[in-house]
Amino acid sequence: MTSNYEKMLLGAKELFLRRDQEKMIGLWGLEHDGEYFYFDLFSQPVKLNRKTALLGAAGGEGYPPVNGVNDSMIVFDLLTRPSARPKCKGEWASISMLGGIIGAGHDRLLHHGKDAEFFTGAADRLADACLRMRGLPFGKADAGFVIPVFGEFSAVLQFWDADDEFPAQLKFLFDANALDFMHYETLWYVMAGILARVKYYFNN
Repeated sequence: MTSNYEKMLLGAKELFLRRDQEKMIGLWGLEHDGEYFYFDLFSQPVKLNRKTALLGAAGGEGYPPVNGVNDSMIVFDLLTRPSARPKCKGEWASISMLGGIIGAGHDRLLHHGKDAEFFTGAADRLADACLRMRGLPFGKADAGFVIPVFGEFSAVLQFWDADDEFPAQLKFLFDANALDFMHYETLWYVMAGILARVKYYFNN
């Protein structure tokens, strides 16, 4: 039986294959040849097959595996959504600000979820993992970094370790114009992609 995720991925692939790829090249300045688009996703070299819409690693060692569903959904949304190249506003916003009432509930879950617990007592190792993703230090947190996602689009990961009064907290911020780049739902794929890679570098 085909899962909902697989159905969504199939629809996204079909949309990508129907779109004018020359416009994508011009819009994003993509490196390309007759078979692939080449670009960095989360500071990791990847390639996208222009005929099959399959996303994979583009060489190099020491990188985490490319997630076929999660990473592909991010790429397809980025490449097919905007009709003109979006611009970052340069102001950071939380999921609650971008998603309204729905986002507010999601934001609370993120703050005190299992991912926050995972990094408890290990802010230094988390910071090292973010640096390996070419993250740039950000803000006042035990570990806070701007993490490159695609092109000029980035996300902020902030972590506050647990203490005697409060549990560990994990928060993501996005550019205020994030929804010009992708749908709100795709931001969750972005957060999952960042966390998967941070955990990979955290453990390796």
